[in-house]
Amino acid sequence: MSAFKGLFSISSSLVYFFLLVGFVDAIVINGSVILLNECDWNTYDNTHVLYETEVKSKIKCAAICFQYGVACLGFQLFTMVSETKCRLLRFISLENCTSPISSMSVSFLYERTDVQSIVTTQPVSTMAPNPCQNGGTYTANICSCVFGCSGQYCQTCINECSEASGVSGTGVAWIKPAGFDVAKQVWCNFDNGVTYIQIRKYGTVSFNRSYVEYENGFGDANGDYWLGNKYANILSLTRTFTSGFTLMKSSGFVMVYYYDFVVLDSSSNFALQYSSSSSSQYPLAKGQPFQAYDTGSACAFTLGNGWWFGSTCSSGSLNGQYPVDFGAFSGATTTRIGIY
Repeated sequence: MSAFKGLFSISSSLVYFFLLVGFVDAIVINGSVILLNECDWNTYDNTHVLYETEVKSKIKCAAICFQYGVACLGFQLFTMVSETKCRLLRFISLENCTSPISSMSVSFLYERTDVQSIVTTQPVSTMAPNPCQNGGTYTANICSCVFGCSGQYCQTCINECSEASGVSGTGVAWIKPAGFDVAKQVWCNFDNGVTYIQIRKYGTVSFNRSYVEYENGFGDANGDYWLGNKYANILSLTRTFTSGFTLMKSSGFVMVYYYDFVVLDSSSNFALQYSSSSSSQYPLAKGQPFQAYDTGSACAFTLGNGWWFGSTCSSGSLNGQYPVDFGAFSGATTTRIGIY
């Protein structure tokens, strides 16, 4: 016996119903019932993430997954603070899926039972253990590419978030402009073409790191991360960028813009250059080398983070101790450095 749980419609031709068949979730698409197996959501890694966005319900998350066709093999629905997140997955290890259970928790992973393969892949003619590039996974002689990369061997990736197609809102993508030694996962605002080189929204990642760690990057683009100075240098030279610095807390936010934003190369110790800014209340030292606790910087050592510090430490930084103080803004619980 089935109990009707909800309805969501995304077009005139596709109508979605959620059913509860016993203790098993199912979705009805134009009359066809598809079971959604609940799985152990800890068995995938970030290369399997197709897209992530905030949603109001499981129905909406499932509908977005089906909009991607068979490129989306399942979705994770989870709660982070006060937000409900929908994470679409391009791959789910089928042997790690367990039988559907009735218990509920703050996080669920659902596997589509109507698809077993990904259409955005191409056969590979070689028998190498894994000929796929840029984080691609190799299954049954097929390279399955991470979002942002494509080609028979996943050899071509977008240069920045503005080049991603077929998506909207915010989410992760993999980029690899000329000069990158590896593809890098970044957080994107697809609507405005913004690529983020820094995000802090949970305060769970330490930013008291060495100069080399800041050079190579650290963290997770789905949470808190620093892209890496050597990658920010290459990316910022691909064209003319404006950088937006965002600081947020429960009582308000501020956005500051730095025009013609460039991170110089390692010979300049990744010094920062820009032509002007939208506010003098948020000073950012031009021409100063990037500093970390192991570069002899009193500011980096005292404040416990890496940054482009000037002659004093008084302005703070977006990488400072959490919650963050920078310029005229104090107590930020979310910070972002984006370029567009």
